[in-house]
Amino acid sequence: MSDSPPPARGYSSKLRTRQKEQTGELILSSVAALLNRGGLAAVTIAAVAQQAEVTERTIYRHFATREDLLGAFWQWQLQQAAGENVTAPPTLEALLATIPRLFASLDANEGVVRAMLSSPEGRALRLATNRGRVAHMNGFLAGLLPGLDAAARENLAAGIVVVSSVMSWMFMRDHCGFDGPRAGAAAADAVRGMIAAAQAGTLPKD
Repeated sequence: MSDSPPPARGYSSKLRTRQKEQTGELILSSVAALLNRGGLAAVTIAAVAQQAEVTERTIYRHFATREDLLGAFWQWQLQQAAGENVTAPPTLEALLATIPRLFASLDANEGVVRAMLSSPEGRALRLATNRGRVAHMNGFLAGLLPGLDAAARENLAAGIVVVSSVMSWMFMRDHCGFDGPRAGAAAADAVRGMIAAAQAGTLPKD
């Protein structure tokens, strides 16, 4: 009879978790590769499995549907660009630092980003992310500007999200000739100005 202790379950569980995370990262990076080559239409479960060199069953163990996969990819892409708090920065300083970092990184992933922006399916996927951003910003501003009435706070939250959005980056790239760093600086300055106006009580009234 062996006196060897059984393997530690905690270690085994951590290893499985790490392997699952690594496989998830591989799948999501494979989505990016397909978007770069062929746009959103190229991203099928079969194509992602082939690109990642895993089975389709493996994909479905991580993502129940193609829509879930694409939604997770968009969130992952933003986090890769500007950190985990990209859609919900916890402080004003974090918000103002995140915008330039996000815009600068979008230049390096332009093909992927434009593929997600250009199709109706991509726009639908971004809708949930943007609604979440507006809701977070509204709550964030309630703490930062407690004297601001609800309607003005909602207007300001929507304006900040629009100015700091990926669409704003693309507009400044295409229509202003700005690269990502300059577009990010411009967007951060605009957000800073809007918040300063609200703090000073000089926001326009209806």
